[in-house]
Amino acid sequence: MNAWLPNPVSPFSYQGLTVWLGAIATLAIFSFLFRENRVYRFAEHTLLGLGIGFGIAATITDIIIPKWWNPLTQGLRGHHYGIVALAIVEVLLGLFWYGLYHRKTVWLSRIVMGLSIGAGAGLAFKAEINDKLPQIIASFKSPYVPAAEVTAFNNPISNTVFIAVMLSVLSYFFFSVEQRHPVLRAGSRIGRVFLMLTFGVFFSNAIMTRMSVFIERVWFLLTQWLRMGA
Repeated sequence: MNAWLPNPVSPFSYQGLTVWLGAIATLAIFSFLFRENRVYRFAEHTLLGLGIGFGIAATITDIIIPKWWNPLTQGLRGHHYGIVALAIVEVLLGLFWYGLYHRKTVWLSRIVMGLSIGAGAGLAFKAEINDKLPQIIASFKSPYVPAAEVTAFNNPISNTVFIAVMLSVLSYFFFSVEQRHPVLRAGSRIGRVFLMLTFGVFFSNAIMTRMSVFIERVWFLLTQWLRMGA
């Protein structure tokens, strides 16, 4: 019975100090369950500050130094002035973002903003095509499957159900004509049911993900901080 009494780890060591800091931060975040308070806000702001600091450090070590500073210095040593000119253009475009802070230079920020949005839209469009096109192609399933090709996920029953669900869901978003026809109206209602089932699955997965994080934190407090059962 005494094995389950709290026996907190000593904070007078590096490992113990990290455990205590993790426990205090966890309890500070959990205090929001009671109500919003200063302890929770302090922990929240500390987390945001650490995230921003880590982001700045990662930007310097993973982007600026290897992708800008090293090519610039190597170009200067090797007299590759094209690389040097490109690095100067890059830093100038980066400085254009700070034109947002003055009315007379805001037009400079619009240049890089337009370039960034255009490049981002192009990359996103390409990613959407690469991601959605295989799904569209895979949706063309035949209800007839030869006996030699039948599997658990490729058989006449599953393919027929898949086609029926897909057509009913698509009919729900068919707004070109008014849904007065009984077949279209029934298909739309069935599609709405399948959509709600799908959203329910997504919501339950999100809840389970958060519950797993919560359970991991509680387990950390009980086993590594309080050392209950040790």
